Amino acid sequence: MSTASIARNPQPVSNSSTNSVDLLILGAGWTYTFLMPLLHHHKISYQATTRDGRRIPGLAKGTVPFTFDPASDDAAPYGTLPSAGAVLIVFPLKGRRQSTRLVEMYNNVHKEEAGRRRWIQLGSTGVWKGEGWLDRHSPIDLSSERAVAEEELLTLVGKNACILNLAGLWGGERNPRNWVSRVAKTKEDVQRKGALHLLHGEDIARAIVGCLEKWEGVGAGRWIVCDLRTWDWWDLILGWDGGKKDGELGEGRNPEYGKWVLELMEEQEVRALPRGREMLGRCLDGREFWKKVGTVPQRTLLQ
Repeated sequence: MSTASIARNPQPVSNSSTNSVDLLILGAGWTYTFLMPLLHHHKISYQATTRDGRRIPGLAKGTVPFTFDPASDDAAPYGTLPSAGAVLIVFPLKGRRQSTRLVEMYNNVHKEEAGRRRWIQLGSTGVWKGEGWLDRHSPIDLSSERAVAEEELLTLVGKNACILNLAGLWGGERNPRNWVSRVAKTKEDVQRKGALHLLHGEDIARAIVGCLEKWEGVGAGRWIVCDLRTWDWWDLILGWDGGKKDGELGEGRNPEYGKWVLELMEEQEVRALPRGREMLGRCLDGREFWKKVGTVPQRTLLQ
């Protein structure tokens, strides 16, 4: 099913269960701020939820109050939601039965499109462990509760499910430059840093819309979604001088970062950065997803 086959209503809808939308977004937050403008551009009707029904700063459209309780059999909260051709699950589901509970409770209330309804779960590339090149066909870590819930969703609705495992999210207030002092406080921390994989909020939005428009290519699949680049933490730390900007060192940042990187390069006989793949540990191959949806990521750290 493409977006063309979903009933269209490009105007914002009220918080009533009598409305039907193309896309229901369960958990409006940071991702929603990038997604909403693109949905408007593609004339995809939508509604989004928050725990308290608040308005998202800077966005005119309100949200529907909804909290998923995996232990509750109360159908009333689902009745406040509109019927949707596709449901985007932004918040994490964990362990067994949560995916089943959410899908069955929602479908039991909104039966009209239950058999054709598409489900998109946002996840993390952290479900892939190991070294070297990994792609979407590589084994996942089934000790992860999120991976268990994602697998349950794929089993439950089959071709009507799509799992988007996202790389490190950045954009807006999320600046990777500010992560340095959190992930590397000592030279030993810097030494352990290998590859970094990223995805900008605008490209998350493109990925979601791409799924809706090219569902036949992505349904029943688990996908690595990244910016098609493998960044070297050492290279970034040196380039950012430990996060320093405009000649001033931010709070909690260490002026020794550049010195540490140079020392490590000498100790490990690295002549230039970025390091080769064999020194970066886990590297993600995200090409297949972007080929399926017919586009490429457009935002990178190089801009």
